[in-house]
Amino acid sequence: MTLFTKLTTKIILLCCLPLILGMGYSQSFAQNNAGAGNLLDRTISLRSGTEPLENIISQLTEQLAIGFSYDNSLKSKLQQPITLGSGQRPVKALLDEVLIPNGLSFRVISNQLVITESKLPSAKVLKGSISGYLIGMPENIPLGFVVVSLPQQKKTVLSKEDGSFYFGDLEEGEVTIQVSCMGYESVTVKTGVNAGENPPIRIQLDSKMNELEGVTISGIRLGEVKALSQMQNAENIKYVMSQEQIERFPDLTVGESLQRVPGVAVGYSYGIPRDVIIRGLGQGLSSVTMNGNRLPSTGAGSRTTDLNGILANSIESIEVIKTLTPDRDADGTGGAVNIVTKSPKINERMVDAKVSGGYNGLLGKGTYDLGLTYGERKNKWSYLAGASYSRNWRAEDRVDKSYSTYSVNEEDRVLLSNIDLDGYEIKRDNLALNGEIKYYASERSTFYLRASYNKYYEIQNRLERIINIRSYETESRLKDVRITQSGNWRDYHRDLVQASIGGMQFFKDWKLDYDLTYSLGKYDQPTYYSAAFVRNGLQGTLDLGDPKAPQVNFTQENPYDPTEYTTSRYINRHDSSMDRDGQYSINLQKTIKLGEVTGNLKFGSRGKYKYNDRFRNYFQHDLINGQFLLSDYLSTYQKDDHYLGAYQMFNFPEAKSMERYYQENPELFKVNDNYTRQNTDPDSFTGNEYLLAYYAMTELNYKKLKVITGLRYESTGFKYNGNQVNFDDTGNYVNTVSVDTDKSFDGFFPSLNLKLAVTPHTNLRAAVTRSLARPSYYDLVPWEEVETNRLRISKGNPDLVQATSVNYDLLFEHYFKSVGLLSGGVFQKNLKNYIFDTSFTQEGGTYDGYLVRQTINGADALARGFEFAWQQQLTFLPGVWNGLGVYANFTYVYSKFEVPGENSTRKVKLPEMRPHVGNVSLSYEKYGFSGRVSMYFYGTFNSELSEDPNNDLLEKGRHQLDFSASQKLTDRISLFVGINNITNQPISDVFRDGRPQNDAYYSRWGNLGLRFKTY
Repeated sequence: MTLFTKLTTKIILLCCLPLILGMGYSQSFAQNNAGAGNLLDRTISLRSGTEPLENIISQLTEQLAIGFSYDNSLKSKLQQPITLGSGQRPVKALLDEVLIPNGLSFRVISNQLVITESKLPSAKVLKGSISGYLIGMPENIPLGFVVVSLPQQKKTVLSKEDGSFYFGDLEEGEVTIQVSCMGYESVTVKTGVNAGENPPIRIQLDSKMNELEGVTISGIRLGEVKALSQMQNAENIKYVMSQEQIERFPDLTVGESLQRVPGVAVGYSYGIPRDVIIRGLGQGLSSVTMNGNRLPSTGAGSRTTDLNGILANSIESIEVIKTLTPDRDADGTGGAVNIVTKSPKINERMVDAKVSGGYNGLLGKGTYDLGLTYGERKNKWSYLAGASYSRNWRAEDRVDKSYSTYSVNEEDRVLLSNIDLDGYEIKRDNLALNGEIKYYASERSTFYLRASYNKYYEIQNRLERIINIRSYETESRLKDVRITQSGNWRDYHRDLVQASIGGMQFFKDWKLDYDLTYSLGKYDQPTYYSAAFVRNGLQGTLDLGDPKAPQVNFTQENPYDPTEYTTSRYINRHDSSMDRDGQYSINLQKTIKLGEVTGNLKFGSRGKYKYNDRFRNYFQHDLINGQFLLSDYLSTYQKDDHYLGAYQMFNFPEAKSMERYYQENPELFKVNDNYTRQNTDPDSFTGNEYLLAYYAMTELNYKKLKVITGLRYESTGFKYNGNQVNFDDTGNYVNTVSVDTDKSFDGFFPSLNLKLAVTPHTNLRAAVTRSLARPSYYDLVPWEEVETNRLRISKGNPDLVQATSVNYDLLFEHYFKSVGLLSGGVFQKNLKNYIFDTSFTQEGGTYDGYLVRQTINGADALARGFEFAWQQQLTFLPGVWNGLGVYANFTYVYSKFEVPGENSTRKVKLPEMRPHVGNVSLSYEKYGFSGRVSMYFYGTFNSELSEDPNNDLLEKGRHQLDFSASQKLTDRISLFVGINNITNQPISDVFRDGRPQNDAYYSRWGNLGLRFKTY
């Protein structure tokens, strides 16, 4: 049995223990009621009025078709008059209501209801409970994350997502319930508490917007109510985007949705958001979870999850957590993104169906998007199943420029060396499957089983033309130019699987919740064919009239004649990476009261065992004799308007036909070992990691102040096996040596979150937290590639340690009664052992003078800034104007850290840190119409650092304009439309001295569709 199997078995047993105990508790309860089964849970209705207790029991047993018996000594008690109110209630609740006050109790034995005298001492104070549901009217919708309070008892709870709430340990008598929710009228309800559990209470809240013609709390307003209520009552600083809000933007994936969140920027892949940057810190310094469990990697050797792979249609909400509490993983220095999957609400049948078609303007090809979710919540069970599928065509027109030093007129000049024209045609398929089953054993006990599968499959056809300037005669006259015409065909999969089992159980004033999760992340590139044909010795002149799109005017009549392009090699490869883990979490919470201070204590643990590997197989097949001609392997690809018409693209090789030729004639080729070993062995590794964490925390409430504080301890260990690859001074492969490392690191992570409710709608928050960021898997692997002929070494770094940060936050937030938010705050992050890529010259030893490329821990780094957010439905405006709404946010970040330079250490801004990022959106919603124009923008930032500051690469600031709208056709059917990148904004990179490097266009894309929803 492997170490992974043993440890996984232990984790499963540890996590299932609470589940077994909970099931044992429920089974014991059923046995004590002698086979009562579902009898006591049945809901019945008896006639109201005043009657002897015996008559009421007779009515009840008649409806249940059972008998009842009692001792004759109880005859007098059964003749006591009982006043019974109208309404339906569970059998057990009814029996408790009429028997307990009269000193009686009951058991169910052999289909008989047996009445006995209660064993409770008469002097004992009986305890009861209150449960209920909050319903928003007139739409009859559950209201989650709303504060429900008992002012006389000084007790407060937050309603669950389905609108339910529960108070236990209450003395008999009358209580007052107060409920306040933005967008609804406040409610005060008086009710009686009897011993035991009382029938659930339905509390209705009326919309404040009923008096506004055409404006209701539905659609995005309902989404905002839920999200803003959750934010207002959260114990830390977070932002919540609900499903309804996500639907109102023209966004297909979670990555696209995240660009709308305050303080969040995104990194692009072919014009679509992929990586998340929170408060200026890249995804490697943040974490992505689903339902609170860390998602595995879907990249090759990194810890990041490609958010292109999760369809927004398949989720319930997105939480961006900006300050950590001890019960959350500590690896969230930038922040943590938590994706919440769908779950049906009480007495709800959920049907959500979506169908849409779209168009990509750069390719001129159609897209489509389908989705169906069905779920239902009954008395004891709920279930949900959902499926979404998307076919999305993407394209990119790109011009890359690179530079070298040339001698012109005996003077060294930095001049253009390569013009790299890339045309991408990409077909993306996304599939999302998710399901959930929940069992509600009682108000105090819940069990669940949920699973999700997200598959992201991409096929790329890439055509590339590289114009390589090998020498200059003058600054504009080129005397030796080489052109490479390349064809590249590849596909890859990114799979994401997560399955969880867990539950929640109350034991008196203790709450236990537990979870066991299996996760799998996979990156697999099974197909990669590449063919490159070359023509040398061309001449021409260089035209830099448009430096972004330089032109070469060749003196040859037909510089792209396919009969003049040859090659003697063909490349194919396979690349795969797997990230698997089993993880558990267990949390125990107890309510406390110390005088006027109320709150809770919470303890818990999380464990994880992870296995990670990567296998890369690169092969260069060289012809033993002869050469290939491009004219024999031409692709049909042709594009006359590449990069806004600046270039004509034609005469490219068809890489798939080269693969067929190789498969049919393998004996005509030999494998180039130097290429294969250099590109295969250093990138292949296996390894495992473990995580053990424990924490203790408390939440204390005194008047308007809430204090959440505690301490978390995390220990991480890893063992990785990699390869050291050596080449001789002529560049020929020598050998591959297996190397391994075994290491661990740990730390304590305290945190303090304060929330002061200045008014019922205004909070002042402050936080001091400590967090960490772990190195990527591949960076920890002890791989090494030594290229003697190039005097260059590339290597991993098993000596890396986790980066840590002390974080300070201060935030003001005001929630408008009419639905909205105004917030502003400042933050600072002091990072130690910041992890970054660098290169340096080796001094001394065997490799003296070699250039070494490696990821290292650097000097301390600093990131500080402020953020502002305003979102509001302007319902106070008169007439048609009260349908207007504003959604705006802005974040500014300043950062610095020290990196080695050519002559001395220099201070720079953190890579990937956008100095400012924000959104501006103007919406209009009335009479079932919802429309918005949105702009996402960010400022110029460092994308790559170099020893020479002039060669630092910067990505230029950008703004993207989008439009989305929907119109209700019926109460359940809506027509929607979305258009992205209306102004066709490019993505551009420049060197620090102003030289253009990369410029890419993506055109516009959009969709039109119908949606059917029952909720």
